[in-house]
Amino acid sequence: MFVDVDVLVTLPLSIAVPVAAVVDSGLKKTVFVERSAGVFEPRQVETGWRFGGRVQIVKGLAAGDRVVVAGTFLLDSENRLRTTTSAGSLR
Repeated sequence: MFVDVDVLVTLPLSIAVPVAAVVDSGLKKTVFVERSAGVFEPRQVETGWRFGGRVQIVKGLAAGDRVVVAGTFLLDSENRLRTTTSAGSLR
């Protein structure tokens, strides 16, 4: 016998973003925040609960920060490429 159960869960007010906005490399979690039109900066965050396609940001974002929610893989790849290129040119 199977039963469908709905459980109401009340979560505290907090900053939450779509799961797709968080790039999880295994060692750190990063979101890309818009600094100005078309300019984004990577920002390391700490996450909390994950529920219904959203994830809580415990540390690293402030209310009102605009984050990238699609195309984060592309931004992460470009950021890694720039980091590698600039580190290589210092030699």
